[in-house]
Amino acid sequence: MGHNHIIDEFFNESYIHKPVLWREIVDIIDCSLKKGSGHLVDCTLGEGGHSEIFLKLYPEMKITAFERDSEILARAKERLSAFGSRITYINSNFSGIADLLPPDNPPDYILYDFGISSYHFDRSGRGFTFASDEPLDMSLGCTELNASDVINKYPEKELARIFREYGEENWASWIAKIIVERRAAKHVETSAELASIVLAAIPKKFHVKNIHPATRVFQAVRIEVNRELQSIEDGLRGGFKMLAEGGIMMAISFHSLEDRIAKIFFRRMKDGCLCGAEPDKCNCMNRSFAELLTKKPVTADDDELRWNNRSRSAKLRAARKIRSI
Repeated sequence: MGHNHIIDEFFNESYIHKPVLWREIVDIIDCSLKKGSGHLVDCTLGEGGHSEIFLKLYPEMKITAFERDSEILARAKERLSAFGSRITYINSNFSGIADLLPPDNPPDYILYDFGISSYHFDRSGRGFTFASDEPLDMSLGCTELNASDVINKYPEKELARIFREYGEENWASWIAKIIVERRAAKHVETSAELASIVLAAIPKKFHVKNIHPATRVFQAVRIEVNRELQSIEDGLRGGFKMLAEGGIMMAISFHSLEDRIAKIFFRRMKDGCLCGAEPDKCNCMNRSFAELLTKKPVTADDDELRWNNRSRSAKLRAARKIRSI
C-alpha cells in the first residue's frame, strides 16, 4: 500500500503533534492479516497524531482511544472530530484496558506510546519542564499525588530511592540530601527552583553535554506521581488479554525503564511464561503466546531524526498474538 500522499503533510514543520515512528508502525500494520482494517486501540492518544494517520490511511479502521488527561483529550477530540464515530474515546489510564474495553470487540491492533506528550512539556504549565518556571505538579490526570508532594514531603531516603530507581541518577542520595536541606528553609514551589537545586548539587565536571543535569530527577518525579511503570505493566498484561488472536501489539518507549518492561513482557509471551520467574526457574508450559515481530527495537531513521528531535530516544517493539493466555 502506498502512503506517499501523506508523507509531505506529516513532515511539514508546522504540523502540531509529531507522532514518532509512524512509518515503521504503518509498515507493521500493512503486513498484518487485516492490513489496516478492523479495530485499533490507541492506548496513549495524546494530541491524536498516531490516530489521525491511521484514520486517514485505513478507511475501514475504527479506533478506541485512551487518554487519562482530560485537558489534552479535549484537544484531541477537536482535532479528530472529522472522523466522527470511527473513533471512540475513553478518558482513563490504559492500565485499566481489560476492564474498560468492551469484550465483544477485541482489538486487532494495540499501540502504546509511553511517556508524555510534547504538549505536556511545551504548553501544559504543570512543571514537567525545567525550561520554564511553572508550579510543581506533573500530574497527567486525576491523581492524589503531585510533584510538590514528592519534593517537599517525601523522606530523604525515599527521594533518593525514586531518583535512583526511576531516574537512574548516580547522584541520587546527594541530591535528595540537598533538597531536604533547602526545603527546610523554604518549600520548593516551581520547576525552575527544583532544576536550580539539582544543577547546583551535581558538580559541573559531571554534567553531561547537551543533557540538563535535572533531566533524570524530573523523569523520576513524574514517574512517581503518575505511577507510570506500574501502569505499563498492568496495561501490557490487560491489553494482551483483550487482543484478538492474530492481533498485533506495539509499544514505543522513550527510556530504558519503559523499554525493559516491554522487552521482558514480549519475551515472556514468546516463551509462554506466566509465572514471571527467571528462565531457568520457569515452571510454565513453554508454549508461545506470541511471535516477536521485532527481535531488536526499531529506532528512527535519519529523516525522522531531522524532522522530530523527540524521536531520538524512541524504541518500538511489536509482537503478534498466536494464542490466548
